[in-house]
Amino acid sequence: RGTSAWSRQRADADAPMERNKMMTGPNGDGRVEHRTGDGRACVLASSASTSSIVMPSSSRRGFLVGTTMTASGVAYAGRPKRAEAFIDLPSRLHNRYFLVRHGESVLDVRGEILSNPSFKYDTTFGLTAKGRMQMQEAARRIVSSEFDGAPSWLYTSNFQRSFQSALVVREEVGLLFSQMRTEFSGLLDPRKMGSLDFGSMSAWDGVWANDLEDPLSTPPPVPSSLQPSASVESCFDLYRRALEAFTRLEATYFGEDLILVSHQDTLSVFAAALNGTDLGRHHIDYPFELGEVRCIDLTNPPKDSTISPIDLRGDYAPG
Repeated sequence: RGTSAWSRQRADADAPMERNKMMTGPNGDGRVEHRTGDGRACVLASSASTSSIVMPSSSRRGFLVGTTMTASGVAYAGRPKRAEAFIDLPSRLHNRYFLVRHGESVLDVRGEILSNPSFKYDTTFGLTAKGRMQMQEAARRIVSSEFDGAPSWLYTSNFQRSFQSALVVREEVGLLFSQMRTEFSGLLDPRKMGSLDFGSMSAWDGVWANDLEDPLSTPPPVPSSLQPSASVESCFDLYRRALEAFTRLEATYFGEDLILVSHQDTLSVFAAALNGTDLGRHHIDYPFELGEVRCIDLTNPPKDSTISPIDLRGDYAPG
C-alpha cells in the first residue's frame, strides 16, 4: 500500500525518539548507565550510592530525560549547598558597630526595673537632664579622634529611655532623621525581666549570678501572664537576637559605621556574642554604664585563629 505524506511525517518525527530510547542495566563497576542510540552514556546511579546525573546531550530530549530523573529523586551535579539562615558569631564583620547604652532615665533615678513592652512608648520613663548630657558626651566620643567615627545609620529600641537617647545622638553626630531606624526595636529592647518589673534594680545581682551558673537561666516569669515563658529571657535568648540583628545588618551594609542604642544586658550579651566570649560572663566582661560607648571593630583579618574570617556577603547574605 502507498504511504501518505502525513504518515511519513509522523514516522520521521518518531525516529529520533526511537533512537534515543533508554537502555539501562548494571555496568561492570556496579554503575547503571543511560545509553542513547549513538552510543553515548551517562551515569544515573551507583550500586554504592546515588550519584549525580551528567547528561551528555544538550538536546531538548536529553534535558527532558534529566528533568524526569531529577523529579524521581536523583540530583543534578553541582546542586548548590543549602543556604544558611544566620551568620556565625564570632566572625569577621564588614561594618564597625558603636554600642551605646541609653542615658540616665526616670527609672534609673527611682532604681526601678522596667522591660514590659506595654510601657515602651510611655514618655513618663524618658531621660533626665543628666541623661541628655550623657548622650551628648557619647556622641562626641563617637566622632572624636578616639574612634574617628563617621556614622551613617542609627538603630534604636523604642523604649523611651533609649529612643530619646537616640534622638540626642542623632542630632549631635549630624544624621538626618531618616537615618534613624526603629525597625530593630524588638532586637534592641531590654532583656525581659518578668515579675521583677517595677522592682528594685538590686535584683540584677541575683539574675547575673544565675547567668554565671547557667546561661539558659531566666528571671522569674510573670505568673499571671497568658504565656509566662515569654515574659522572661535568658542569655541565649539575647544571643539569638544578636544572630538575627547582625545577620541583617551585615547583609544590608558594607564598610559603614553603625550606631546601636540599647540597654544594659542586651548590649553586654551582644558584645560577648561578637567577641566569642562566655555569655554567662557578659556583665563582667562588658559592663555598660549609663551613656557608655563601646566600639566593636572586627573589620580587619584577625592576627590569630580566634575568629574565622568568613565573607558574610557571600553564603550568608539573606537576599
